[in-house]
Amino acid sequence: MFQNHVQSHDATPATATTLFRSAGRDTLATLADLIEQEHPIFAMPSWFVTADSAHAGHLISEFLRELGGAATHRCFFANSRYEALHGAVKLLRHGASGSAARHRGHVLVLDPDGTLTRRADPLGDGPDRALAPGLHGHPTLAALRAAAAEADHCGLVLRGTERLDAEELADLAAFVEAVRGRGTRIVLDLSDVDPLAPPSDTVRALRPDLFVLGESLTGYEVPFGAFAGRPDLFAPWSTPSTGFLHSNTYGGNTVAMRAVKARLLGRWDERHPVRRVLAASDRDWQRTLDLYARHVNPMTVRMHRKLRGALHVVRAKGSRLTVQLDSGRRLDLVDGLCGAGLGVNGHNPADALTDVVHAHDTGRDYVAELQRVLARDTGLPHAFPAVSGASAVESAMVLARLARPERRRIVVFKHNYGGKTLVSLLATAAERTRAPFGPLYEDIRYIDPYTPHAAEEFREEAATGEVGLVWIELVHGSSDSYAPIPSSLLDAVSEGRERHGYLVGVDEVLTSYHRCGTRFAHQGRLPEVDLMSLSKALSYGCFPTGAALVSGAVHEAARRTDPRLVEELRTQHAHQLGAHFSLQAVAQVDALRLERRVAALSAVVDEGIAAMDTGPAGVVGRRFAEGLLGRFEPRVPGPLRRFLQPEGEWMTFALILWWITRARAFVVYDVFLLPLVATEDEIRQVMRAARDLSRTSPYRLLAQVGLFHLGERVRAFVRKPTTARSTV
Repeated sequence: MFQNHVQSHDATPATATTLFRSAGRDTLATLADLIEQEHPIFAMPSWFVTADSAHAGHLISEFLRELGGAATHRCFFANSRYEALHGAVKLLRHGASGSAARHRGHVLVLDPDGTLTRRADPLGDGPDRALAPGLHGHPTLAALRAAAAEADHCGLVLRGTERLDAEELADLAAFVEAVRGRGTRIVLDLSDVDPLAPPSDTVRALRPDLFVLGESLTGYEVPFGAFAGRPDLFAPWSTPSTGFLHSNTYGGNTVAMRAVKARLLGRWDERHPVRRVLAASDRDWQRTLDLYARHVNPMTVRMHRKLRGALHVVRAKGSRLTVQLDSGRRLDLVDGLCGAGLGVNGHNPADALTDVVHAHDTGRDYVAELQRVLARDTGLPHAFPAVSGASAVESAMVLARLARPERRRIVVFKHNYGGKTLVSLLATAAERTRAPFGPLYEDIRYIDPYTPHAAEEFREEAATGEVGLVWIELVHGSSDSYAPIPSSLLDAVSEGRERHGYLVGVDEVLTSYHRCGTRFAHQGRLPEVDLMSLSKALSYGCFPTGAALVSGAVHEAARRTDPRLVEELRTQHAHQLGAHFSLQAVAQVDALRLERRVAALSAVVDEGIAAMDTGPAGVVGRRFAEGLLGRFEPRVPGPLRRFLQPEGEWMTFALILWWITRARAFVVYDVFLLPLVATEDEIRQVMRAARDLSRTSPYRLLAQVGLFHLGERVRAFVRKPTTARSTV
């Protein structure tokens, strides 16, 4: 029923393993179809809904029901089993926050192979002092039972249950019932489940509350993970204020969704009701939204419906997107988000098809080639493949702890965003994003880089001799900051690196390969770095991937501490097709002369920023741009503040609709990430709109949005009878 597909990597020693197979004919055909049809693969984090993702959610729900689960499931898409496991733990902790005084957010884990425990506690410091605290991993049921007797826990994660015989399963089931009686939620890891598996004795015996799924649902060919459970378990993430508290950039991408659909549909013949549900969804976008709300995220659907289809992306090519409004009207837009800064050559570039998909050679070691290319570009010779920006940040932080085991302190600057796994969350400085998910690593110091005394505060911290890692995102894309990290603070970091012996890591997930002007945002600002995370540029807008890069000294020091964990991090997410897309991305950076192109386009952006009004009446307050990344601060002046908040829902929706329907630019609220391959005219269009927005009062903005809603209602009314007549 279950299978374990962790495989030997052809080009590495026999001890090395990867979770992935070589990309097969079906995966390559899926990519070819998406690129040729100019179908969106990534459009935006959290809010991207496609028929494929709605279908995948429904199929997963039906699959789990047939295995022995509940009648209906809601799921959250991730990029690996590990991301899904971390997400499940976060959901358990948030759901049990009312009783946290009793269990303190602690979770028991049956972890026979130790892979989850090693990543959470790389130095073996114990659950209280681990990098991801509160996970009590044990290799055997006997050890698990002893730990459960000592304290209460909000969750129990069960891994490796496919290896149990009938007697062991019965013993485990009895233990599960005992802890369930104390209020503990049960998570069953089915990351290696066969998509065609019959009803499961394990599922029926253990009756889990949540399931974790993994790479087996894509045939081990596309990065994927998910956690799923009854809809009521997702209640903590089912309000407008919490609906996107947990998120990731690549989750739900169309490549993975189609791979999941292809594997799961093999369970059912052409006459099965599940296929009729999918067919009905294909014919009616509103049914697609219903399906997505039921099985994925109702808050995303609520947003789509309030915006009347303005986020319904139906075409993506180069620097442009097409959205289809609920009325049927289509709008062609300049892409001002780029899937949250993905790729270097826009959506669905032709060379992704000719030079990658059609030319992919399963006998070639693209992973090793990519390591050499990135070493040349960054000066960091050791690459650790990742499946997302968060997994790249997590690997970098684990390696830093291994390389400086005696120094626990980590310094992160406020406004930084690192991801939302339990480890990468440490590099996400927003308190609201971290608060519900403790316990989190405590020996971390967040310093506000924009205070006048920031450099002095940092020097005092460094002088303690306890700092092992300083982690920096030089330009922020997800915060309320409106400037890069000040040079005086970066100078203090550089000065202390040699004096105090800490490591310096830079998060270039968003900023690399000319997104912010220079090839890497830290160039010219930090003379030496020890670690780096990359992802979005490497994806080429086509495939979820990333990498953590480290120096030779960090690599050797980490290996001395735990060679097995270092090898696991180096190999488990090694993906040859992902590396091939990354190689193409880096090659095109120079082929497209992006340095020169971005310099010219950045000048247009700067000119546009300078032309914006600064008076008190408009809806734009502070503004800044670094290369082709920038932010506009929403502002609600005057008496309207009694009714509208700048960060509130009304302003969010109003600004999105203004940008999409009036400016014809896909700018989501207050951030723009302009295409590196946009034309000068396209950039000028966006910046003229920015100037117009700065001259628009909130009253006028709301009036314009109101007229849009009225117009769409009229179009929908006129269209309905026409559509009905055409179908008779």
